[in-house]
Amino acid sequence: MSHCQFVWLCLGIIACCHGVAWAGPKAKGVKVGEVTYANQDYKLLDTFEAHRLTKADEVFAKGDYKRAISEYDSFVLEFPQSKALAYALLRKARCLHLDNKRFEAIKVYREVLEYFPNVVNYAAPALFFSGQAHWENSDNDKAVAAWAQMAADKEYSRHPLGAVAFNELGDYLMQQNKTEDAARYYQLVAVNFRTVNPAAANYAIEQAVRYFVRVKMDEPALREFYKTVKTFDGNPKAIEGEVEANRDYWNRVMGSVRRYAQFPADQAALKDRYYRSWADAMEGKFTAWDDFQVDIAGLRLESERDVAKWTQRLDKQFSQFQKTGDNTRVMKWMQLFKENKAKVVEYYGKLEFGRMSNAQLIDLLRMAYGDLKDPSMGQSVFNRIPLSQLPDAEKAGLARWLARAAPDLVKPVCLSIQDKELGQFELLTFYAGVRDDKNALPLADALGGSPTYAAKVALIKADLLFTIGRYEKAIPAYQVCDNPPKNLWRIAECYEKLGKLEQAIGQLREVENFFKDYSAEAAIRIASVYHRAGQRVQYIAALRAVMKKYPKSGPSSSAHEELEKLGVQTGGGVDAGE
Repeated sequence: MSHCQFVWLCLGIIACCHGVAWAGPKAKGVKVGEVTYANQDYKLLDTFEAHRLTKADEVFAKGDYKRAISEYDSFVLEFPQSKALAYALLRKARCLHLDNKRFEAIKVYREVLEYFPNVVNYAAPALFFSGQAHWENSDNDKAVAAWAQMAADKEYSRHPLGAVAFNELGDYLMQQNKTEDAARYYQLVAVNFRTVNPAAANYAIEQAVRYFVRVKMDEPALREFYKTVKTFDGNPKAIEGEVEANRDYWNRVMGSVRRYAQFPADQAALKDRYYRSWADAMEGKFTAWDDFQVDIAGLRLESERDVAKWTQRLDKQFSQFQKTGDNTRVMKWMQLFKENKAKVVEYYGKLEFGRMSNAQLIDLLRMAYGDLKDPSMGQSVFNRIPLSQLPDAEKAGLARWLARAAPDLVKPVCLSIQDKELGQFELLTFYAGVRDDKNALPLADALGGSPTYAAKVALIKADLLFTIGRYEKAIPAYQVCDNPPKNLWRIAECYEKLGKLEQAIGQLREVENFFKDYSAEAAIRIASVYHRAGQRVQYIAALRAVMKKYPKSGPSSSAHEELEKLGVQTGGGVDAGE
């Protein structure tokens, strides 16, 4: 597009934007930073100028915009011939803008453009930010006009903020269904601002890809764009060989086709054409690349809605490239056909179990009980796993997984662990998890003297007794646990569950007095015990005690809120029980 055509496009935007509702800029993934005065330019200022300008910038950086305005005004008055005058005016406008005085800011932006139109480093931002101020004022017409003016100017359009303006215009045109014109802006940013403004360029690349994939469905144009911008990565990269044979390119194309394939119900015909178009574009490429061919088959299925043809394609792909002993690939096809029981069984029959590693057998076991939801197949696979050959750590991990998927298989795995204490501990963990106290408690007692597992076993036993409601036995079990104050919290809960409030509160007092980091928490728990017991007077006194003893703590804030809910004054009061 020539510069003349570009200018006419921008003028057309200005003309057509009048009276059109528009959502406005959405940041485009770009945080628009502040324009600063370049260090090399600072060196050209005299000492007094540099000092005053530095002082103004420091005030600006602190966010004290009212004072900063005064500082920049003083600079302008004191140094009317300064080379930094355009910058100072721009900064004054930014102060007004950031202080939400947008109409005044727009006037100062205009001063920059009127008096310093050729100082591009500051005039271009003034034009960009004036558009932003118009948008924030809900004056969308003027906002679009400002950005279009920026885009039409050869010098202004090269400024990094020009990339943001172009993206704004591209989005505006997309919303007006002027997709081809919008795509020109996106491509312009993607190509010209790849290193100058990478964030804006990456946004533009994403939008251009969406245009070529979803709107235009034009693979050759997308391929040329990929080549022009040197991949769709965040950083441009040299492309080796022809794009046509580039796996990265086609992988990204497939991902984009999937990502942009959202169609409302009334666009069924367009959806079919979309999938058919991209399947045609990819047909015959990388025939030995299973994942790619499976995806193409998926595109065909979306457009044809013929499961039989999809099945035939996958069968053909498998048979064409299957190698002897490639059990991983067979398992992949079982996964693909997981909704078709007959096909799963068919491919299960293709497995060469004599060539399968233990790792593959375990993967197959997980698949059977997982995605395939076939316990009988899972049992069959389990019977083929040579447990004696597996390391103890691997068997322990398998037992934990089976605890959720196939509980009946946990015990034989645990019993096969050569380290008998480890096997007993894993089995105890399983029984405790399913609240099987009949089997768990004897195991806990057997492991109670183990130097390796005694501490963990004590806590598992105590937690199990608590969980099944055997509070009297849980108390002494927690007392031997060496993890205060966690075990002490539980002991207090046990006493409360048994209706022994004095003992519960006494236990919490112990925590409050001897574990200073948890004192406030213990105090609020005392209040909660009274609350659950329906003892209102003691509850209120305990809440006040929390506020009095631990005024800066989180529990104190909670106590204050509770007292307000009760309609009770928060002042005064003594500790409950004192």
